Amino acid sequence: MKRGKRGLSRIGASGEEMPNIENRVELASDKDEFGMPLGRLIHSYDDNAIALWNANFDEGLKIARATGAKEVWSARGNMPTVHLMGGTIMGTGAGNSVTNSFGQTHELPNLYCAGPGIFTTSGAVNPTYTIFALSLRGAEQLAANFSTVAG
Repeated sequence: MKRGKRGLSRIGASGEEMPNIENRVELASDKDEFGMPLGRLIHSYDDNAIALWNANFDEGLKIARATGAKEVWSARGNMPTVHLMGGTIMGTGAGNSVTNSFGQTHELPNLYCAGPGIFTTSGAVNPTYTIFALSLRGAEQLAANFSTVAG
């Protein structure tokens, strides 16, 4: 086992799915225990996302073979659904987004969104610190303008 692990390697790849208007969160007819509608996530991968997923595997295998590896294999499975973002994206106005750069919604000024929902798309790495920074930025703006926002 010790001898075998010395030659074992793994290649990982990240891909970015572009925004798609058909991917969305909508209200379901089902309600929670307080009578509030539940959310329903509508999501599917388009042809470009699928091609990127497949290209990641193909290129990874080529790289592994180019190293002179004695054995290479792919752990190809279902496309992952990690780091899904968007749904309440930030932008410059209600015509192109849900929130401003502070996470304050354009149509309801006393409603703020924090988290990766305000991203238009994900990058290729974990967004944790960016989420923290944007959430803090929105909270500071809300605190500074609370009397105006709260009415």
